[in-house]
Amino acid sequence: MTRTLSPTRAAGVAVLGAALAVGLAVGCKPTHTDGPAGAAGTPPPPFVTVARPAVMPVQNYSDYNGHLEAVETVEIRARVKGFLEKVFFKEGDEVKVGDPLYVIDPREFQSAVSRSRSDIARAVADGASADAQVLLAQSEMDRLESLGKSATKSELAKATAVLAANKAAVDVAAANKRSAEAALRSAELQLGYTDLKSPIAGRISRTLVTAGNLVGGTAADTLLTTIVSTDPIYVYFDAPERDRDSLDPQRGGATVAAPPATRPVLVGVANETGYPHTGVIDFLENRIDAGTGTVRVRGRLPNPAGSDGKRALYPGLFARVRVPLGPPADRPVIPEEALMTGQEGRFVYVVEREPKPKDESKPEFKVMKRTVKVGTTVWRAPPPDAKVPRWQLTTDKPGKDGKPTPPGVVRSVVAIESGLTADDVVIVNGLQKVRPGGPATPDERQFTPPK
Repeated sequence: MTRTLSPTRAAGVAVLGAALAVGLAVGCKPTHTDGPAGAAGTPPPPFVTVARPAVMPVQNYSDYNGHLEAVETVEIRARVKGFLEKVFFKEGDEVKVGDPLYVIDPREFQSAVSRSRSDIARAVADGASADAQVLLAQSEMDRLESLGKSATKSELAKATAVLAANKAAVDVAAANKRSAEAALRSAELQLGYTDLKSPIAGRISRTLVTAGNLVGGTAADTLLTTIVSTDPIYVYFDAPERDRDSLDPQRGGATVAAPPATRPVLVGVANETGYPHTGVIDFLENRIDAGTGTVRVRGRLPNPAGSDGKRALYPGLFARVRVPLGPPADRPVIPEEALMTGQEGRFVYVVEREPKPKDESKPEFKVMKRTVKVGTTVWRAPPPDAKVPRWQLTTDKPGKDGKPTPPGVVRSVVAIESGLTADDVVIVNGLQKVRPGGPATPDERQFTPPK
């Protein structure tokens, strides 16, 4: 069946078709891009802030994660059985060598000392008496021997036996004296265990037993508290096996500036900025951990008390560890804001002038991508309220209002190991506006260090 359109409907379809044809003709009109910048269809090159890298001596480092440990740790235990009488220290305070910590009831041990001294006195008296008896027996022997044949054999035998017995009594008295003296030393030693003093200087923990409790008398002698030394302090960290030679304090590795036994180590903890603590590496483990491929390294750091009596480093804290490698060398440094990350790693955008611009009065600039190897962080911005010199991006050109242009903000500065030279022009701001190979209009700033 054939359907026919009404005259009105047919007229509408004809008008719609004509409109579509006009639209297609307009949309397919070719766009000319050879006109000047800013002409219809051609956006002007984006404005970007650029700066040349600064060159300065930069120290290379290897960074690790570590933790702090006390150089000395001592457990205070009750070595004799008795009731704990006194606790002298305040929990958490620092103590010195010889400071009193605890007293265990000493009366039983004082009695043992007195008893041993009495035993010594008795042994001395017995020895004196035995000596006198020896003299008497010797006199009797001399008298009998002077009588000659008139002395009977039985008298001589009796005198000889008495003399020998008295000499034996002297030996017994001497032995008893030595035994009593040994008992006295043991009793005095036991008595000394009732007065517990700090064997090291350091920070003391809480007391695990309070006064009035019975302590000691077991195989594992009661643990009363612990003390850890605070100055100096150790930092332990695990380094890859490839770094072993450069960290060994007994080797003069060519990649390390410091001579053997003076390898420097820099440390910072969680509530600090940077690495404010400096020490030396003094120990390297004698084997590589086969499971992790790392070697345990130890550094020794001073940890003096501040004006408020507090110390910055504390055993058990997580630590950031940095070890300087090699002497400082001149390297280009740039604001970290200029760095970007892609599949190929870290890169920057640089602006290059076209070798043959179409109009010499208006040179053309092209954006190029440069893959770089990033080194150490040279500087980080302090808090905004800190009145200290900073890295800046400056220019002599006035602003749109004719006033001096304020310096650009730099959050941090990093060294570049490879991929850039001091003559490259690096895009610092406006990275989101450009693409590799595209045009750009650079607004060059001076990248200046703190003064």
